[in-house]
Amino acid sequence: MSQIRKRSLKAATWIYLGFLIGALNTYLLTHKNWFEPNEYGLTQGLIQIGLLIFAFSTLGVPTFLYKFFPYYEDNIEQKKNDILSIALIISLIGFIITAVSVYLFQPLIIQKFSKNSLLLVNYFYWTIPFGFFILLYNILEAYAYGFHKGVLTSLLKETILRLYTLIVVLLKVFDLISFHTFIILFCFQYAAISIILILHLHKEGKLWLSFKISRVTIKFRKKIFAIISLTYIVIIVGTLRGSIDALVLASKINLEAVGIFGFAAYMVALLQAPLRSIVAVTIPILARAWKQKDHHEISRIYKRSSINLLTFSLFVFFCIWLNYNQAIEYFAINPKYLEARWVFFLLGIMSIVEMGTGVNGQIIATSSHWRFELWTSLLLTILIIPLSYLLTVRYGLIGPAIANLVSFSIYNFVRFWFLWKKFNMQPFSKKTVEVILIAVCIYAAVYFSTESIHGIGGLFIRTIAFSSLFMIFVYVRNISPDLKPIINTALKRLGYKNNMPE
Repeated sequence: MSQIRKRSLKAATWIYLGFLIGALNTYLLTHKNWFEPNEYGLTQGLIQIGLLIFAFSTLGVPTFLYKFFPYYEDNIEQKKNDILSIALIISLIGFIITAVSVYLFQPLIIQKFSKNSLLLVNYFYWTIPFGFFILLYNILEAYAYGFHKGVLTSLLKETILRLYTLIVVLLKVFDLISFHTFIILFCFQYAAISIILILHLHKEGKLWLSFKISRVTIKFRKKIFAIISLTYIVIIVGTLRGSIDALVLASKINLEAVGIFGFAAYMVALLQAPLRSIVAVTIPILARAWKQKDHHEISRIYKRSSINLLTFSLFVFFCIWLNYNQAIEYFAINPKYLEARWVFFLLGIMSIVEMGTGVNGQIIATSSHWRFELWTSLLLTILIIPLSYLLTVRYGLIGPAIANLVSFSIYNFVRFWFLWKKFNMQPFSKKTVEVILIAVCIYAAVYFSTESIHGIGGLFIRTIAFSSLFMIFVYVRNISPDLKPIINTALKRLGYKNNMPE
């Protein structure tokens, strides 16, 4: 687990640095003097449609790369390794089909969005190059995972990508470019990190392209076809369930609602940063553990990921919830974003549920029972799409948040139940309940003792008080087996002797 811990920490470092840059981007995009909520909503809408184009174009290729990379690497010499060539050819075919379909469905798209979100219609075709470069990067990222490049891909996707966006946003804030140019440059953000990753892989001699079909491809062709066929549906429904909220809000309300919801969703993404770093590191390890039938290691990763992710998500959630209204007022964020408070609360609870169940999806997806991930993804989609639509029509902005909470709770329970019954693996312990109680009690104590303190002083005092108390209790109670080694190592580097056991 120390290998995962070290790599996860490195990946998490870049992810949180990226989130700091992303926080600055969000601040600039939501500040009352620089961008309107509907303009911020446009950026969120373009992202979600770009992701859908990516999903429909993949034809299941990323999972093929995750699952079969060890077999290609262990059995074929580098110059004859055709795994990346197969992935690129298949996905390019998928992209061409998707782009043609987008063109053919243009009248329907205009009909659905022109009434409430005309700005999205005006820039809709820029989502095609946006989606293409998201596709290219995700294929290269999945390929790089096989070389244990999760730290590098986290740096690119979480930090460099947001740094590019920051530069584009600043160009607009200082009136060096028009809003039209800003949107065009915004749609090419994944092109920048794709080029960097290609250059890095080429420099290290790991960019293997062979257009001659290898013996591994021939041997596993039926399994490869099966996995890309079924997981293609998983990718589509997974992306669709993430995009449906923005699409329904844009169609039924307006882009301003998309912006407000997107603001809350960004805050929730802060809770999920550790999950993204752990996933980047654990996928190749889980794939190899299944290959070696090492169920003990898989179970250990499951349990550790659960308590670590739950602890992080509770910490970040309550830090934000304690300061939500006051932070918007103090930092001159457009007051319309106050409407996102309860959206954040519901999405935050959903994220805590998902984080608390650990890397269950990755465990299932890299196992021989990966088809089950398809069925659970279909279940989630069947739940979330009609719920999001109906609840948005009835309750407005908060509707998609309720739909997410209900759907993801059921979804994660089903995956938890499957791993428990099939492999006798479950991630919870008494520490799970204990850390939840610690977080809730400290939140209540800090909230009721500091609610009358406003301004920057209140923000500072609440954050420091909750953070300090929470970390002390988590450390003393040894909630996470990975926390003490991290803190002890940090203390040693700072010159403090610490004899606490790890």
